[in-house]
Amino acid sequence: MRGAVLAGGAASRFEGRPKGLEQVGGERILDRVVRVLQAALGRPPLLVANSPDAAQWRPDLRVIGDAIRDCGSLGGLYTALTADEGPVLVLAWDMPFVPVELLEALIKRSENHDAYLPESGGPHGGLEPLCAVYGPRCIDPDSSAG
Repeated sequence: MRGAVLAGGAASRFEGRPKGLEQVGGERILDRVVRVLQAALGRPPLLVANSPDAAQWRPDLRVIGDAIRDCGSLGGLYTALTADEGPVLVLAWDMPFVPVELLEALIKRSENHDAYLPESGGPHGGLEPLCAVYGPRCIDPDSSAG
């Protein structure tokens, strides 16, 4: 299992400032997200970002831009999946309060699943596609058709 931080978005609600570089509780959101992913995985995640200065945000991380541009979060997911082999645990960089226990549970329970997503307990409910595990069959679902 590998990890990827999805650092996308146009920052339109933040006056052009990248959300993940904002601070919550005295720590940048990006650093919080990297910390919990690294704790769950035992190794640093990949940073998927299109910003020209993304490599400066966390020089300790491998940074790659979207393999297919202008596809939003789906482009980021595709990039995370195709960056290496095997399943990937993705986490959007604007989710500062995801506990490591949730990520560990996703890793553990995702075995034998092409995609494993948690359901939000928030006011709007629903699945959380940007905090999930995706397997390599998600790259090209038609390739597994018999």
